[in-house]
Amino acid sequence: MHTFRFWALLCCFLCFKLSEVVAQQNLSTTNKKAINAYQDGLQALQERKIDEAFQQFEEAIERDHLFAEAYYQLGRLYEQNRQFGNAILNYEKSYNVKPEASTSSNALQFLGALYMRKGDYTKAKAYLELLLPRIPPANNLTIQKIKRSITNAEFAIKAVEQPLDIKPNFLPNSVNAFDTQYFPTLTADRETLIFTAQNHSNRDENLYVAQWKDNQWQQAKGISEQINTSQNEGTASISADGRTLVFTSCGGRNSIGSCDLFISYREGNDWTKPVNMGQAINSGEWDSQPSLSADGRTLYFVSDRRGSIGKRDIWVSTQDSTGQWKKAQNLGKNINTAEDDLSPFIHANGQTLFFSSEGLAGMGGLDLFMSQKQGNDWSVPQNLGYPINTQDDQVALFITADGQKGYYSLEQDTGERYKKAKLVEITLPGSLQAKIQPTTFLKGIVTDAQTKQKLSAELELVALNSSQQVGKFVSDAQTGQYISVLNTSGEYALFVNKKGYFFKSLHFDFKQNQALDKTLDISLEPIQKDAKEILNNIFFASGKWDLEPQSAIELDKLCLLLKNNPSLTVEISGHTDDIGKDADNLVLSQKRAKEVMTYLVNKGIPMSKIKAVGYGKTQPVVPNSSDENRKLNRRIEVKFL
Repeated sequence: MHTFRFWALLCCFLCFKLSEVVAQQNLSTTNKKAINAYQDGLQALQERKIDEAFQQFEEAIERDHLFAEAYYQLGRLYEQNRQFGNAILNYEKSYNVKPEASTSSNALQFLGALYMRKGDYTKAKAYLELLLPRIPPANNLTIQKIKRSITNAEFAIKAVEQPLDIKPNFLPNSVNAFDTQYFPTLTADRETLIFTAQNHSNRDENLYVAQWKDNQWQQAKGISEQINTSQNEGTASISADGRTLVFTSCGGRNSIGSCDLFISYREGNDWTKPVNMGQAINSGEWDSQPSLSADGRTLYFVSDRRGSIGKRDIWVSTQDSTGQWKKAQNLGKNINTAEDDLSPFIHANGQTLFFSSEGLAGMGGLDLFMSQKQGNDWSVPQNLGYPINTQDDQVALFITADGQKGYYSLEQDTGERYKKAKLVEITLPGSLQAKIQPTTFLKGIVTDAQTKQKLSAELELVALNSSQQVGKFVSDAQTGQYISVLNTSGEYALFVNKKGYFFKSLHFDFKQNQALDKTLDISLEPIQKDAKEILNNIFFASGKWDLEPQSAIELDKLCLLLKNNPSLTVEISGHTDDIGKDADNLVLSQKRAKEVMTYLVNKGIPMSKIKAVGYGKTQPVVPNSSDENRKLNRRIEVKFL
């Protein structure tokens, strides 16, 4: 977490090294009493007597108001105590009273960093530009870092002049109930929110879940005793349907490295015992910050393992045809830099990656970026802009499936030892929404049509324009619930199968530029005498009886059902609306039924098992009172005889 990173830097400042003291032999003063006080202050630092060091450096300045090194040491002490205003004041005095002093370069470096942290990029740039020519050419790494900081300052100055129109809204106290909460992730229907939280009193990270009900977020609760332990659990990712969870656990749980990724599955209202994802995913190092694709078959995460391009890199693994995870691969140089690259989030569309990076031009520290998948590679990352990115580290962002809302943690500096972070929601500006291909979801509950019992059934989603399967999933055995994400508009067929039941065939059309999310509850009819089902994905041209090519998908499933149940005898019936002459409608319905029968016979179904009949307009399922109703009445039905 970024708060730890910040404090680690401060701890480094506390470690005054003797070599630095020795390097300051050419002091900017000849006042012996000032020098004595200064040296006493350095000695106090070596002995970690911070209050005494303050007093001695202040006395040295009283003895000589132009004592540059004493101002510099006071600046460091104030910075360590998070009194950044006083730190800047003393660093500036240190440089201004004697620019050629031995500490001037360090003062300029800290001034550049503090003004970047403060968000005063103009001053940060000015001090860094003063620093750059002072660095010896041999120190190429330092020169490159300073140049990158100057580039960041220049980028930030322009970004602040062109702010995005966003207004972060804090989530209610039912969610923001802890000292710190971060790394939010939601299901595709935006009704389940999972996040990491901790209280500063025990520093124990755990996962929490909140449900959207009655138009508000309910009280957050620990996700499960199966998942939360006395160890640290956090930075989780949930699949679109809310039934697969990958999270980080550090220490214990038979870990391979210092932190490992674990997977758990929701069954009804609880979660299975987490399982280590194994050596294809985890290494002997640090592995964390997972992001699952919508279908749960691709996993992005962060690791500092060998083979990384920078300090911490983003890696990816996919499942093979048997559901096993393949060996993780580095995401490559288009994403990973020589610095930290963290907190990946793959959008539900499977094409847009959001992540945090310290190695790309930004506002300083860690900024959020986005990149689009291009074949096997990624586009040049784009900074998300100000004020999504600020002078503070931004490390995690979740974008809803429709591409309209964003969730992230916003730090609050209360002056205490630990910063606090609360979850916020934003509406993405149009300029960002335009870069994200929105997705929609289809959700519902599968039940037995007779008993209303919840069923675990296999659902298959097929794009009719290409006859390609775009999703295959199973409804929950206890709740009957399912959710699937759709990435493109167009016509779809949904087939629902369960042994002992007649398969369900549904047809729907997701059109562009409409509210696309759909809720579709499904009732399956047990295979029994006189049970009947409409075949919703049988297509004919208007007034014709020749089958359209896309009808083959459903007819092949009917063939499979009949072959798997050879004792079944069925009636194929054709039906029309009330437009046209009754006699013509009757003939048309008979010819369409016979066309379906012929298809089945050609696929190996005995003709003796099939009866084809046309009923014309005589058996409407709804009144022929509208075009929509007439469309429903034009149908092919199957009835078990």
